Amino acid sequence: MACAAFLAACGGGERAARPPDVLLVTLDTVRADRLGCYGYTGGTTPFLDRIAAEGLRMDQAIAVAPLTLPSHTSILTGLYPPRHGVRDNADFRLGASGVTLAERFRERGYFTAAAVGSLVLASSQGLDRGFDVYDEPSARPMPVPRGVKFAFRRIGERRAAEVTDAALRAVERSGDRPFFLWVHYFDPHSDYDPPQPWSERFASRPYDGEIAYTDAEIGRLLDRLEARGRSSDMLVAVVADHGEGLGEHGETTHGVLLYDATLRVPLLLRWPGRIPPGTRVREPASGVDLAPTILDLLGFPPMDGAQGRSFAAGARGGELRPRGPLYSESLYGEHAFGWARLLALREGTVKLLDAPEPELYDLAEDPAEKHDLAPASAGEVRERRERLRDLIAEIGPETYGSPAGMDADRRALLESLGYVSAGGPAAGRRDRPNPNRLMAAADAYLDARRLLSLGRLEEAEKMLRRVLAADPGNPAALALDGAIRFSLGRREEGIARLERAVRAAPGVYENVRNLADAYHTAGRLDEAAEAWRAALGIQPESAEARFALGNVLFAKRDDPGAIASYREALRLDPGWAPALAALGVAYERGGDAEAALASLREAVAADPGFFEAWNRLGVLEEKRGRLAEARAAYEGGLEARPGDAGLLFNHAKACLRLGDLAAARASGERLLAGEASHPAARFLLASILESSGDAERARALLREFVAQPGADPRLVAEAREKLGGTAP
Repeated sequence: MACAAFLAACGGGERAARPPDVLLVTLDTVRADRLGCYGYTGGTTPFLDRIAAEGLRMDQAIAVAPLTLPSHTSILTGLYPPRHGVRDNADFRLGASGVTLAERFRERGYFTAAAVGSLVLASSQGLDRGFDVYDEPSARPMPVPRGVKFAFRRIGERRAAEVTDAALRAVERSGDRPFFLWVHYFDPHSDYDPPQPWSERFASRPYDGEIAYTDAEIGRLLDRLEARGRSSDMLVAVVADHGEGLGEHGETTHGVLLYDATLRVPLLLRWPGRIPPGTRVREPASGVDLAPTILDLLGFPPMDGAQGRSFAAGARGGELRPRGPLYSESLYGEHAFGWARLLALREGTVKLLDAPEPELYDLAEDPAEKHDLAPASAGEVRERRERLRDLIAEIGPETYGSPAGMDADRRALLESLGYVSAGGPAAGRRDRPNPNRLMAAADAYLDARRLLSLGRLEEAEKMLRRVLAADPGNPAALALDGAIRFSLGRREEGIARLERAVRAAPGVYENVRNLADAYHTAGRLDEAAEAWRAALGIQPESAEARFALGNVLFAKRDDPGAIASYREALRLDPGWAPALAALGVAYERGGDAEAALASLREAVAADPGFFEAWNRLGVLEEKRGRLAEARAAYEGGLEARPGDAGLLFNHAKACLRLGDLAAARASGERLLAGEASHPAARFLLASILESSGDAERARALLREFVAQPGADPRLVAEAREKLGGTAP
């Protein structure tokens, strides 16, 4: 069927006997004006420039949003963000809306594969729909803030070379089937840190260095595909998800503003024999147009409900009728800081920025958007705002992504990549300030987060004062400032700030969970329980919140309530080791020893490195009189944490009771060597040596023990008695 459709579209011929391969390359955070084919003279992109020379360059390709996940979702579905529901990098995932390119290709017999450079595009966000292979980076630890604590959390990105290798491995799996391969390069995203030799060559221009490195990897990918005979009939599409501010209009990176620095992107197509070399299309195009264009060029049926318009006629060298208005949006400032949302309408060369203070630009005369025409064009602004409302109505009912929200690890991942993830509109803010006037505050906020990642809390607090001076109602800044004050020991100040953040953004899960965490740490258990229940009102399916509520109830000695909450956490996240272990401890205190043992065994099976759970399991086995099982549990914990004092002590004690004096002595010696001030280690080792017949060394240890500061007072009297009352 696929072959017949392709023959009909291309006029038959032997070459069309096999459907062509399709390669979609997406570049993260690449401005159009940083490529040579768009006039840049920095020498960064010889391979991309070659693709443009051998095929098509779109002069005015416009992103639907200056953020990775919403823009890629539109590229793959042909839908605008209000329709597909992915409005930000945080708290959204692609649901059932629309059809993806991968699904369309797989329906037609293609092998479909993706190799992505960042976990912003993780399979958990729904973009894996239709892919036979979805190769994504594994997470690595990086220090980032976590509630009112600061700890190591995940970061998930990988260099372009790793992405290229993953893409080539996927192609190997395609066999004789035609492939649709999506390759996503994340490197130009901040922080800019290209590898050698690009870091040296572009020492003063690291952003360009990242682009140059990515370009070289695209060249390697194409060369390897050619060497494997897979490029003779291959449609190549290259597009960026968004650009980068680089300080223009006050925006250092991207995400908030809708100027062309972050919206105008490269878009290139190459298909030898099908797209004439040197084709140039000046008509504006949107990211939603790419998927319909690819299918149109191949002669495949269009995607049902797609909102983009194919520009295949222009790609073939023909006439292209004028494109209707283009829509772009940024809800990032709204979600992160409670600012006004920003929308953009582009009609030909005229662009309206819809904000509390609207702006109007003639891009033909003013491509850098330096001369705002809105103050002198009130009537035109009103008309274009009306047309924007009409376009939004045409796009369809506004939708939002997954109601379940995102888990704590993904939230921390986005924070590590420089994104603020407040989790929802700050409904408590009535002022909704204009983001265009607050970019210095946004940069200062991100600087504060970077300082936190380095452990420089006092400096971060000072930076946040600048944010709150410019924007006193900023809920993200209030929450972060509260977490810092709390962590610095000013707990009541911190809690007061966190409470203000919750009032400013009552529907934001992250702020409520931070307050709940602070209440619990401060021992305000009733308020902590209430706050966690409020967090569950925002995200009912949050396993994290169910688990945390269980911890609070356990601290309140409400064992039935804690058990119910832990069970609910495990329903939402089966096999979660911390919840299994906590459930076991709650069962134990509630008097159900067998249920406790079963839950702790599940915990260590789920995570063999969970040494605390091994230790608790051993203690419980020992209480039940099962010394061999207790010893095995302690040894399981010691495999994960060989030097842990509690495990060594308990293992030595269990071995002593079992009569294995050699094993007991070995653990006792290791314990004392690693923890010389342990309050009972000398007494235990003395008991082992006494049983082994080494009375002299045993007495020496007992004398040291009774003189030891901090020795267990319950054992000191027994030690004195053993020494015959002669010890000091």
